[in-house]
Amino acid sequence: QMPFAPSGYTFYRNVMDYGATGDGSTDDTAAINRAISDGNRCGENCGSTSVLGALVYFPPGTYLISTPIVQYYYTQFVGDPNDRPVIKGSANFSGIALIDTDPYIPGGDGSEWYINQNQFYRQIRNFVLDMTAMNFTNYDAGQEYVPTGIHWQVAQATSMQNIYFDMPESTSEAATTAVGIFMENGSGGFLSDLEFYGGNIGFRAGTQQYTARNLKFTSCLTGVSMIWDWGFTWKNVEFDAVWVAFDCTSVGSEDSQGTGSIAVVDSTFYSVPYAITLRNGGPYPDIILDNLLVQDSASIVLISGGDTLFEGSSGSIYIESWAYGRRYTSLDGSGTETYGLLDIAPQKPDSLLDGDGDYFTKSRPQYESYSASEFIVATANGVSNDATGDQTDAINTLLSDNVGSPIFFPAGIYMVKSTVFVPVGSIIVGEGWSQIMGTGEYFEDELNPQVMVRVGYEGDAGIIQISDMLFTVKGPTAGAVLMEWNVHESTQGSAGMWDSHFRVGGANGTDLQMSDCPKSTDSVNKDCMAASMLLHLTPSSSGYFENVWAWVADHDLDVEISSSATDTSATQLNIYVARGVLIESQGPTWFYGCASEHSILYQYQLYNAQDIYLGHIQTETPYFQDTPAADAPYTIGTFESDPTFEDCTSDSNCEKAWALQVLNSENVFIYSAGFYSFFESYSEACIDDATCQERLVETSYTQGLWMYNLFTIGATEMVYPAGGVIPPTYQGDNKNGYSTDISAWLVLSEQGGDIGSSGNEEEDGSGIVYIDPIVFGEPSPTVQCYDPCTMVLPTSTMSNSSTITYAPFTTTIIVG
Repeated sequence: QMPFAPSGYTFYRNVMDYGATGDGSTDDTAAINRAISDGNRCGENCGSTSVLGALVYFPPGTYLISTPIVQYYYTQFVGDPNDRPVIKGSANFSGIALIDTDPYIPGGDGSEWYINQNQFYRQIRNFVLDMTAMNFTNYDAGQEYVPTGIHWQVAQATSMQNIYFDMPESTSEAATTAVGIFMENGSGGFLSDLEFYGGNIGFRAGTQQYTARNLKFTSCLTGVSMIWDWGFTWKNVEFDAVWVAFDCTSVGSEDSQGTGSIAVVDSTFYSVPYAITLRNGGPYPDIILDNLLVQDSASIVLISGGDTLFEGSSGSIYIESWAYGRRYTSLDGSGTETYGLLDIAPQKPDSLLDGDGDYFTKSRPQYESYSASEFIVATANGVSNDATGDQTDAINTLLSDNVGSPIFFPAGIYMVKSTVFVPVGSIIVGEGWSQIMGTGEYFEDELNPQVMVRVGYEGDAGIIQISDMLFTVKGPTAGAVLMEWNVHESTQGSAGMWDSHFRVGGANGTDLQMSDCPKSTDSVNKDCMAASMLLHLTPSSSGYFENVWAWVADHDLDVEISSSATDTSATQLNIYVARGVLIESQGPTWFYGCASEHSILYQYQLYNAQDIYLGHIQTETPYFQDTPAADAPYTIGTFESDPTFEDCTSDSNCEKAWALQVLNSENVFIYSAGFYSFFESYSEACIDDATCQERLVETSYTQGLWMYNLFTIGATEMVYPAGGVIPPTYQGDNKNGYSTDISAWLVLSEQGGDIGSSGNEEEDGSGIVYIDPIVFGEPSPTVQCYDPCTMVLPTSTMSNSSTITYAPFTTTIIVG
């Protein structure tokens, strides 16, 4: 149920209950759209909702449609995984795509129903999309379209899985025009286990950042046509008999951004004449090719109409590590713009790899071999999902009594007032992101943090599977740790979480909405201090995490926004969460297609961690910082590894949330990371000159850090290596279109374990100290620092000669 929806509202809808036949000949368009829209749901001029969710089920069959099926906000389309339903476009089909997630408004000058970067909470899985009977062109409201499977313009907490796109091939009479997925904008997201057959373009992709895993393209003219991006990770992608695999020749988006970066990992190209084509004259993307097999290719990387940057072969070429773009490899901090094989290939631990030497992956389990009677239903066993009472004891009893059986939590809100314990062997399956919501005085003390959901105890190993859940709070809950993950895998990938998210504030029933916590740069409302931490992976843990979004709300999902709006500034709010994702795991741990946004101290922190894969990850700094700055309102030091910001100067913009800290860690592999700081106390005036924030990434005493395709916005320093030995990596040296890009930052890949800072200057030394020119105006200035340090005097012209005197010290001179 949806507890805050109007009376009689239906969450689960079977399209056949609304008149769809699935017989392959009856036009089922109207019946399916009735099933989707029933209940006055969130469509045009709504913006978003946390209240009116729906799961729309399609039984096996062939559903003939003649206009698009429109997926409303907060909707899941689910087919039978054992017998996927077919959505078939008719010969007289008109419209943008079989499934449309963000309709264009006729006469709206490009306006759509939803703001593309805020298109959250969507899912499509288990379908066949058949475009073979459709005309090669169609017209709707004066606009020409080609056969397209899905118009997918979405953001975080979205996914597609297990979909086959069936498109016609070219004939001697006509070239095929069909497109599998059309995604011209957005910010997300994750998709996996998709197959594209035939067609002109398999996937036409434009978005800020995205992760795609386990895709197969067969007999497409172009596999992937990139419109624009800041970063895109392509993992386990296979191209077979495709003319061009990645076409990166387009320029799109309102800022004329081309392809900013792509990382292609653990992928294969068979009979692909042109694997990657680039725009002649630029802009050129940063490219990472990691563990690729290419067979029968004329060119692997080619400037269209220009030079070949990476020659192909009629035989087989194995690519261990190749890059195009800016790369950093030495301690002197210098970067170079170049392309070619990387001298340093990633040294991957076996624990992170599968039997074929690829990074391990595991698709979201769908339990298709289970019968309905094998699921234990929470609401049939004394657990309430109506956002009332305290369900902690009932949930704990349910979990402990049914270890090894899949436990189904129907859609709804399960209120808890103390810790839920998830024992090893638990299988938890939600529906439409079933919510565990913590509330009450148990979670209120920020100096005494309490765990809301504890997954295993320290030292536990075995199976844990969590999917389709959402973890949240009803404030004030300043001491809540939403999840503590202790369990370690017993076999590779046995402990994991898929399509599950953390959300704090911005939703009905949380007491953390715009009316409670309005946008402000004044004093902090203590009732809006909502969590101590979102997710904590403890030292004994390991885990597999796929499509997990940890979001501190920057706007209210339940305040309506006109379809003409271009942003959510009218619904912004101030929610305060101290920490995002803390990873202390010794591995192996994988994060695929994950994000963490708007926590105060950091979004991701790796502390004493080892054997960690991250790709793609994305962050945003809180919009209200630095009013207050990161030292408020939470007490720093509650957790041992909290950043102190002690080296920030009073006039800097340094005391803001870290996007990523990698501290005392080793064997960390990052494939695409988008770190953004868009605001300075809600003003975007700082973006153009990248002064919204001084630093985004910090490293300290870390070795084996392999960071590929790092792209940032709004920060002066992309990477700040603590310790004063390695200079920062600056935005100004790496600008590439709207974003700032580095293809490979490998400075600490084989060294650096002894370079860092403990936060104690007396113990670490002062590093590089820049002397203020004021010394030349003082009669007898004293300048001092803690050893080891390097003093850099300012340049100055003095009126007469001066003598600088040093106190005696002992040193060693080596000659010869």
